[in-house]
Amino acid sequence: MNGERYDMDELVGKYITGEATEQEKQLVQEWCAQSAENQKYFDHAKLIYEKAQVDDGHAYDVEAAWKTVKEKITETPVRKLPTIQLWRVAASLLLISVLSYFLYWQFFSAEQLLLVSKDEVITQGISDYASLSLNKGSVAEVTYHERKKTGIIKLIKGEATITIEPDNQVDWLVQTHELFIRDIGTTFNVNAYPDNVLVEVSVIEGEVQFYSNQDEGIFIKAGEKGLYDKSTKQFTKAVADPNVIAYKTLEFIFDDIELSEAIQQLNKIYNKKIVVSENLKTCRLTVSFTDESLETILGIISETLNLTVTDTGKEILLSGDGCP
Repeated sequence: MNGERYDMDELVGKYITGEATEQEKQLVQEWCAQSAENQKYFDHAKLIYEKAQVDDGHAYDVEAAWKTVKEKITETPVRKLPTIQLWRVAASLLLISVLSYFLYWQFFSAEQLLLVSKDEVITQGISDYASLSLNKGSVAEVTYHERKKTGIIKLIKGEATITIEPDNQVDWLVQTHELFIRDIGTTFNVNAYPDNVLVEVSVIEGEVQFYSNQDEGIFIKAGEKGLYDKSTKQFTKAVADPNVIAYKTLEFIFDDIELSEAIQQLNKIYNKKIVVSENLKTCRLTVSFTDESLETILGIISETLNLTVTDTGKEILLSGDGCP
């Protein structure tokens, strides 16, 4: 973070031996989240280190132990062995491979889940600690380590509402491309469609940190929205839209807003083409809805503003004499 460069071998070693600071732990977790290869390297190093301590049954010098681990997981010169010993070496390697495979999958394997939402909103629980709702046209990947109590939610594209229990004791990290959201027990929405220049994080409850590897970013609280401009690489804050997760809840709060803006939000959620006559676009609307059908919503709006609703089959037209 902050543009500094780090020796990841050293950081991984300090993490595994318990000497890493909180900032260094965070850097290692983010590095592991960047690729499956990084995660595999970390898991393998940790496995070898722990096995070395258990096998010998006595305390190790930390620096010496980590040096031994690094030597085991990097290339070493090949030494020719007498032919008579080859079968013993092969048998030993086979046994170690089998044990390593068993230990890896027993203690370090992760539960992975790919979620794809095409034409409808989907909601998925993640163990007992979190839930994820994907808006239409969104893709996410979830990796959860039950034993290590860590979880990574990668929003590959689209929009998602993420709810994480405040006392779940799991270290969750949300990632979308080069950006990260660290949760502090909350509900928040991430909007990261590929064609949008802005990535938006709106907090419904609690607080999150929104940042990248190069920038500590910003802390966002309930009612706030964090924005990241892909072109300028800058973080800013604004007031969150109260209807940002309406695609999940079907709850709308229209508080003295223009009719055209309210209809634009309804179009997105209900996948309809609703057209407002030019003389009605700036009419002000104050009303709220909870899990209502589009027909009911338009009926109430038409009664409130004295409008006429006409469904032509291709579009729904709102017309009338003007604002009351």
